[in-house]
Formats: sequence, structure tokens, C-alpha cells
Amino acid sequence: MSAPTTSPSKPRTRRRRVLAGTIAIIVLIVVLVPPLLASGFTIPVSKVTFNETTGSLAFASANATVQVMTAYQWLFTVRTGGLIQTSNTDVSSSRGTVNITVRLELTNPSNQVVDLGNTTINGAIGTRSHILYLSVDQGVRVAGTYKLDIIVKADVNPVGGPIQLALTKTVTVIFTIS
Repeated sequence: MSAPTTSPSKPRTRRRRVLAGTIAIIVLIVVLVPPLLASGFTIPVSKVTFNETTGSLAFASANATVQVMTAYQWLFTVRTGGLIQTSNTDVSSSRGTVNITVRLELTNPSNQVVDLGNTTINGAIGTRSHILYLSVDQGVRVAGTYKLDIIVKADVNPVGGPIQLALTKTVTVIFTIS
């Protein structure tokens, strides 16, 4: 007589079900989380750009553009990049060093001021380009006019001099969400 054989398919089937269930949960999370975080499938995003030169703390005016993005674009491209994205366009340590603090204050259509916090940049003296993305995370949700005050404080230490300069400049940009 031969011994009864057990079917090896039951453990494999169970593993496949667990794997399929796990994949389904991950897909649901990826599909549902962005609209839940954004409170909708599309959201307005304001992109504010400006340049600053820390040696003199000169600014070009700040420009704001508003665009509508899907919750997925917002979560996976804008939000992951951070509130302020900075690139050095012409900096050199041969000019000296600088500690920059960028403070953001947003006034919403209800005339409430929201402190968006500070960002610190340490490096060489020169020109930098900044991009700010404002969306539901920062309180840009409802239709109306918003005012953003960008307060930049730079502690400049030029090469060859004991002079330390503390420079402060405020730039205001106004944009409308419709």
C-alpha cells in the first residue's frame, strides 16, 4: 500500500492570497491617500519664484503663478521636494560666507496671518534662485487673494574684513486662487 499524499498546493495558495491581498492594500493606499491628504482630486498650487544676492541682499521682485494639479502630482512631485527649493546660481566662498534665514508669513483671504516658519541656508556669498510651493499644506485652499511676505535675513561675513553685516529685506507677493 502506498502512503496518502498531501497536496502541496494549499500552502502555495495561501501565500498567493496573502501576497495578492498585500498588493491590493498597497494599491488602495497609493490610490486613496493623495486625494485624502489634498481634500480632493485637484488642488491649486502657487509657485513663487525670486532671486536674492546676499552680498547686497538685492532682490528681483517675486513672481507667483497659480496652477491646478492633481492630488497625485502634488503629493509625488511638489510635496516631496519641500516648501522652499534653492539653487545656487553664482556663489563663491572667495567673497565670504553667509547665514540666510528665510521667514514666510502668509495672509489668507480671511485676513489671518499664518506663520509658515523659517528656512536656514548656510554657504558662500552670491546669488541664489528660490522656488516656493504653496498649497493645501500651507493653508492655500479656498478661493480668494493671498499675500505672502518673504522676510530674508542675511548675516554676511565678507572676506578680508572684520565687518559683519546683518541685512534684512522683505518682499511681498500677492496671488489669487479662483
